[in-house]
Amino acid sequence: MRRRIALISVVLASFAFARAEGVRFLRWTEVQQLITEATDSRQWDSWIRQRDFEIRSSIERCLEDSISMLIIFGTSFTMLPRLASPTDAVTAAGDLTSAARIRMEAFIAGLDQIDDERFRSVLQFLRRKQIAQDELRAYLGGNLRRAVLERTRIPHTHSSSIGATAVEQTLRVLMSTGKAPARIRRIGVIGPGLDPEYDPDTDNQFATLDAAQSSGLAKSGSVEIVVMDINPWVLSHVRAVASKAGGRLGARIRAEDLNVVTQTVETAPGLGFDLVVASAGLAGYSRVEETLMLENVAQMTASGGVFIANGVASITIPQEFEAVSVAEGITAYRRR
Repeated sequence: MRRRIALISVVLASFAFARAEGVRFLRWTEVQQLITEATDSRQWDSWIRQRDFEIRSSIERCLEDSISMLIIFGTSFTMLPRLASPTDAVTAAGDLTSAARIRMEAFIAGLDQIDDERFRSVLQFLRRKQIAQDELRAYLGGNLRRAVLERTRIPHTHSSSIGATAVEQTLRVLMSTGKAPARIRRIGVIGPGLDPEYDPDTDNQFATLDAAQSSGLAKSGSVEIVVMDINPWVLSHVRAVASKAGGRLGARIRAEDLNVVTQTVETAPGLGFDLVVASAGLAGYSRVEETLMLENVAQMTASGGVFIANGVASITIPQEFEAVSVAEGITAYRRR
């Protein structure tokens, strides 16, 4: 396993901190009337980069959880049945169950046998964490116990994700009121959800495209989807399936490493997104983060374009947006 980690890290190291072309931080001129965290452009540049670093640093725990869910639910590395739920991996005493230990051993074997995007991401993560071969079982076992126990104490929030049906219904309401885009050619998806193999509740990546096509606003073969996230597991999965899924769905699909709280997509005039959907909604953001997120989305949305999310903003929305209430729990924001 050590040999493969070393080889993978050499190949992928140059991509670790890459930024996609067109992604930029919010500018001081775009936020100076909205926040009090800075008083001039220099202070703002320092603050926004520090906040971006802090948010990206917190993703490590998410990656550890993803490895644990892969051990519990994954099928690519074993013929053993999935565990029914994460709680089946830990006994009442807090130890790993026999079934979880067997699946963990199969996962460890798979690290040396399977060469795909998902396992390369795992190897790169383990290499960065400097997990040695003789420490691997203890690390994975301890991480698995921690992830399961935390999920037991803290309710899982993925059920709040907005799906294809809700997006389609929202678009149809907007169409009936004359607030929908004339047509949808560019779609932005924020926080699309993980690979269904190891997180089956969050397979929401292409629900927005299904909804846009079902509504009649998007036509097969003329749509570009840009998936935006900072979780490298999400990004690598999207890149791995983009070509095949894009051909099947009649769309061009690509992934952008973008922190929607601190960054936006710089687009040429007339080439902004016609539809942006925040899959996980507005929950979990502080007031400052929500302010910045909405401003970032406003900057990347084309005139007449729509942003759809679960929940209602708890702050004053950017002046570029007008709020269009379409259903209980779902709000659409139309770019002026």
